[in-house]
Amino acid sequence: MYMKKSSLIPVIVIMGWLFTSCGSGKGDKLTERIQYDVTIKSPETDLEWWVQNLEGPKREKLVQAIINSARSGKVKVYDVMTNKLLDEQQIKERGARTELLTLQRAKEPYEEYDTVIRRELQLSDITRVRFLEQWFLNESNGKITKEVLAICPLVESYTEEGTYRGHQPLFWLSFKKSFPLETK
Repeated sequence: MYMKKSSLIPVIVIMGWLFTSCGSGKGDKLTERIQYDVTIKSPETDLEWWVQNLEGPKREKLVQAIINSARSGKVKVYDVMTNKLLDEQQIKERGARTELLTLQRAKEPYEEYDTVIRRELQLSDITRVRFLEQWFLNESNGKITKEVLAICPLVESYTEEGTYRGHQPLFWLSFKKSFPLETK
């Protein structure tokens, strides 16, 4: 049977509607945002290499891409606490640390003295990343789709005595034009 071109258009529209309603899209929004940390370099040496870890070259590539994106100005970078946009100099200063060390002189009277050391951020310092995402659930096939809204590199933080405090967030790299997302 021969169909005219104009009569095919409604058929194509109906088929497109059927395919998109049957689960080929993202699905319903499961959550507006969800935030979680992912360890990319595990301190646990007893674990298999892939548990809480990215393989060395891949980890370095990811961290380098995050830092390059932040410093290049191609992606908007925001302060973690205030959500204010950071400029190039503020981004560069993130992760740099000033440490006060108490040392002892090598000659008599062996007195102690303080010295300040400024340590720049090293890529190996970033051992975790924090994701801010939207999740979608397609109920027809059970598929969960995630959309990364922002990513935040994290570095280990220590007290002056060397006690581990936790992970310190450096900044948010936002992949959305409006950041932070408005709360309802």
